[in-house]
Amino acid sequence: RMSSGIQINPKTAVQKSKTSPLPCSPQPATKPKPSDRLNPKTIDPFGAYSRPTSAFAAIYAKGGIPCRLVHGSVKHRLQWECLPETVPFDPLLVTLAEGLRETKHPYTFVSKEGFKELLMVDGATEKAIPLLPRLVPVLKAALV
Repeated sequence: RMSSGIQINPKTAVQKSKTSPLPCSPQPATKPKPSDRLNPKTIDPFGAYSRPTSAFAAIYAKGGIPCRLVHGSVKHRLQWECLPETVPFDPLLVTLAEGLRETKHPYTFVSKEGFKELLMVDGATEKAIPLLPRLVPVLKAALV
């Protein structure tokens, strides 16, 4: 007997627990937990591979751009696999210009810095002038 005047029969409490479903039995999750908003789903390394969203992201993921992002504590920089002076401008400069449309990290940084560093090398003017007919539409699209 409890002090509030409510009586609980121990026999019915035990019977109720036996008839209730087991806690480890599979039940459909119909209501999301409040903590689901705070803990978004992470990347499953064993899940299906998702394709990159843009052409620049796909080329970067396959290693088609000969530079990689080096994270610094304060400043990021690019590390080139070979000297930027020796890199063929024909596909790379156009690809980096297409990457200027990107909005996600590391693509934004790689495209901006790579484009700038390629145009800063000696003799870049002579290498870039033949590519202007292909560069202008891509740069216009990036500025939109």
